[in-house]
Amino acid sequence: MPVWVYAATLVLVVVICYFLLKKFFSNTALPATTGEGQELKIQEIDYKTTNPEEEAEEIYTSFNPTDGEAEEIHTSFNPTDEKPGLEDNPEDLIKEIVFPQKEGKQKSQDYLYQNQKGGTKMDPEIKVPVLIGEGTIQKMVESTVTLASPAVKIREIRATMENLRTDVIPGKVIIQGTLHKQIFYVGEDTVIHHQTELIPISYFLDITGAAPGMDVTVTSAVEHVTYNLLNPTTLHQKVILAFSAVVTQTQILNVVAGIGTPLYYVPQVMGTGSQQLIAETTVTLANAAQKVDEITAVVRDITTDVITDKVIIQGILHKQIFYVGVDNVEYHQAEDVPFSLFVDVTGAGPGMNVQVHPTIEAINYTLENETTLLQKVVIMFEVVVTQNVQINLVEGTGPVVVVPEVAGEATGQTLLQDIVTMERPTQKIRNIDASVTSITGNVIANKVIIQGTVHKQIFYIGTDNIEYEQSEDVDFSFFVDVTGAVPGMSVVLVPTIESVIPELLSETQMLEKVVLQVLAKVTTTVRLAVTQVQLPV
Repeated sequence: MPVWVYAATLVLVVVICYFLLKKFFSNTALPATTGEGQELKIQEIDYKTTNPEEEAEEIYTSFNPTDGEAEEIHTSFNPTDEKPGLEDNPEDLIKEIVFPQKEGKQKSQDYLYQNQKGGTKMDPEIKVPVLIGEGTIQKMVESTVTLASPAVKIREIRATMENLRTDVIPGKVIIQGTLHKQIFYVGEDTVIHHQTELIPISYFLDITGAAPGMDVTVTSAVEHVTYNLLNPTTLHQKVILAFSAVVTQTQILNVVAGIGTPLYYVPQVMGTGSQQLIAETTVTLANAAQKVDEITAVVRDITTDVITDKVIIQGILHKQIFYVGVDNVEYHQAEDVPFSLFVDVTGAGPGMNVQVHPTIEAINYTLENETTLLQKVVIMFEVVVTQNVQINLVEGTGPVVVVPEVAGEATGQTLLQDIVTMERPTQKIRNIDASVTSITGNVIANKVIIQGTVHKQIFYIGTDNIEYEQSEDVDFSFFVDVTGAVPGMSVVLVPTIESVIPELLSETQMLEKVVLQVLAKVTTTVRLAVTQVQLPV
């Protein structure tokens, strides 16, 4: 067989594989691009063509792989080594080599992308906490308290940790909080008395790799309480406390997704973007100034709205101005500057989650006169748009991530029905907007108890032909059966208002029915060393 025919046949096989892979993954493939940003078009052919050699020659001419690429394709694919004779029958080649049937045992759920050289990439990017370090400590808190009245004996002492606060510094985690004790004792009058004691605590843990800005989760436990009534009014106590701290840093990882279970509920990155904002303002100082000592700025109260391929950001730029007056006294003045901007994020869509990371890059100012201060603040906004998905992650030797593993899920529905008294005589209900404003879940054995509030805005036409608005909050409570749920597990609740049905019974009363559906996903936090995608150099 001539060499050019052999090469053309190889290219034909590769293109056929691409065509069937595209169909196999339900047309999720995206077009590839060249280094210059132009689309790399690969023609599709029918493997039943009556003249495959001519069509292969045409495709080979348009595709034009380099000699090295052709050799790489031949070396990696090379189907004829184990299945001789199939190169002359493309249909059999596809059936026997490319798609060996597995009778439903394996089904890919990954995204399929076409890269520049016609290969495939089926590896999602996820934004998850990566374990940096962890540590535990035990401490004994010893105290002596004077009782308000003489005691015959101590009935019980209950101790809990409250108001835990943490701070991450290089190599350490500082823990602060309050040990709250409730002392129940029997007085000489045989009455049970109660007395409270609050003890502030402060400790630190050494954790290698910890750094400011990282996230930390601290859990506390009261392991033991012992006491001794020294005399009728003096009580000596010892409380043993245990603290566990886990330091993580949220990172975007390109991981290898697996097949089957277990499933992990993680945010998948749908798109990223950045935008710079220059906030320029002129402020009148309350006192005459001879110079500005310092201006600090932070971004507060950020709100976002996701639309197609864009994220709208609004917030407040809070500034503190420190300046020296003409009387040589240093003064302080605050300023709040509202701002808004949008960031282009390809792949963003309504309902997705957004994380905004603002950075103050520069603060420039000019004291134009004793009371007029011109300021320019440069802010960089980094935006990451994610959507929560359930995927299997291939274990490996990469970073250890802390992720929720799905233990079970179920969907429940409830009908909220009530009679609303209208504030004014009504002739027609125009519209009712309903939303779930609060929702909580409590996990018990094989069940999730769901509670929350539905907020409704009723728009109606009065008998005077004027449109009015009336608000109402309705509480709800029901449970969903979730096999595998265990107390102590976490739960993610996704509510959906399926239908709102109003019926005007009279000019002053309306029957309202709301159909609410809630997806309850029960998870448990696990640690997993993932496999990262090795990107080509």
